[in-house]
Amino acid sequence: MKFLLISLALFSSIFAQANSPEVVTSPIDHLFVPKGFDNNDNVEIVVTGKYPNPCYTRNNSVVEIRDNKVLITVTSLLRESGENCNPMSVPFTEAITVGNLQAGPYEIIVNGGTNYEHTESLNVEISNSTGVDEHIYAIVDYIELGFTGGISGIAFLMVRSPSDCVVFDRVEYLANGKDTLSVQPIMKKISDNCIEKVKRFEIPIKFDPQSFKHKDLLIFVRSIEGKSIHSIINK
Repeated sequence: MKFLLISLALFSSIFAQANSPEVVTSPIDHLFVPKGFDNNDNVEIVVTGKYPNPCYTRNNSVVEIRDNKVLITVTSLLRESGENCNPMSVPFTEAITVGNLQAGPYEIIVNGGTNYEHTESLNVEISNSTGVDEHIYAIVDYIELGFTGGISGIAFLMVRSPSDCVVFDRVEYLANGKDTLSVQPIMKKISDNCIEKVKRFEIPIKFDPQSFKHKDLLIFVRSIEGKSIHSIINK
């Protein structure tokens, strides 16, 4: 009986290991690094890639800061392999929070030392404000790209204002000329009497997709909560 119990336990352990997902490097094919961050901001970057079949799922992202280098490791889970995983390209997009960085130049390295290594530069500016953000942003729910998927260069930000003491002021754009357009929907304060009163509205944005070199364009919109909203336009 004791031998049987040991054998069953050993078999269960081997079976569990055989069926546990394998942690693998995510097949990243592009790294987007928006402009416009300062040392008061929560820095974010976006990566895209394609899984070779549906047996892959996301795992996690680990961020490490070493002097002026931001080292990011993005991994996925491979649930099984072989004939049960039919070949089928599965695109994925992942926004990664880097966090607050001191002002200065940085090198962003994603999945360094692997076949999926990508590197871009980032410059964090010195903030002119002691607040969390340089501006008051609208609360952005999502980006409406319309029937053309944004390739016409027209889209709408679906936003909320938290109080009638602030109103929409303007939109500022920061483009890196290659693959990313940072959009800042800026509000302005008109009263000190800030009573909670949510108002929903749309903010139109216009841009030229063809002025960006890469086949995909990241629309990266700042929001008041500190977590940005993004969408990718395939040109």
